[in-house]
Amino acid sequence: MLKHIAVRLQKAHHGEIGFSLKNATVVNASLEKRDPALKNLQEGLNRKGLQYTVDGCDLYWFQIDDQRPLSFYAALNEVECVFDSGWFEAEKEKIRHMAGIRYFDASAGLADHFDIKDQRRAIDYDVSSVAA
Repeated sequence: MLKHIAVRLQKAHHGEIGFSLKNATVVNASLEKRDPALKNLQEGLNRKGLQYTVDGCDLYWFQIDDQRPLSFYAALNEVECVFDSGWFEAEKEKIRHMAGIRYFDASAGLADHFDIKDQRRAIDYDVSSVAA
């Protein structure tokens, strides 16, 4: 199943390493830089309280493919947000005819589907066994 996932990491390449350790394939990275709806969704999450940096870790977006349920990733401390890529594409299809502020409001409004984790938490992940 294809998933969009926002992860707190010290360095972007830690995502590739971490997902490979979980036998997940990274299909795409830095999606928010190329997808206006995702960028707006992230802005909506920021407005709900999502911080740009937590415990020295920035937020990185990936699209991954594996058979694990969304709940597996949602439970991980370093994961801020995860959702089915098919759901996101369907939501974007509903608003593709919009422009300007209407498009922004609709895509940023998708943030209402997600809860914000504690932004004061420590981010704890380990890729030291495979990364220098």
